[in-house]
Amino acid sequence: MLKKQVGVKRKTWAQGFSVYFSHRSYVAQVAEVEMINGNPVLKKIYAASDCGIVVNLSGARQQVMGGIVDGLGHALYGQLTFKEGASEQRNFNNYRLIRYNEVPQVEVHFVDNGIDPTGLGEPALPPTGGAVANAIFKATGKRLYNQPFTLQEEMKGVKLGQKM
Repeated sequence: MLKKQVGVKRKTWAQGFSVYFSHRSYVAQVAEVEMINGNPVLKKIYAASDCGIVVNLSGARQQVMGGIVDGLGHALYGQLTFKEGASEQRNFNNYRLIRYNEVPQVEVHFVDNGIDPTGLGEPALPPTGGAVANAIFKATGKRLYNQPFTLQEEMKGVKLGQKM
């Protein structure tokens, strides 16, 4: 059993890891948060993808970055509510999306394994929420189990920063 150490200051930054396999591709991500004024601020997400030979490096990088941004938006804000079988959010004015100034720095790497290309469009989205939740846990000691994270009791009053 771990005992809480008295007088030991928590680190000012923390990292969380997550990995996913889909469409014959692996994507691993590390989210990095910094504690600023007692709040976790998402600074950077690192991604490594094992997706076979990368034919178009720029396009592949953009697909991974797009999946990360979309995954982060869903993890933080994505919420649909239903009434009488229909979505109550019918347009972007009442469905919260991630904003440009909330997107952290993203660094993407590819494994050069020489195998035939595999899938790349979707595999980068799912591990994002897990990596962010694990980094926030490491930094704050608060577990985030349900998405969107911003609605969880553990995140009440927490600001994720101006530039995540």
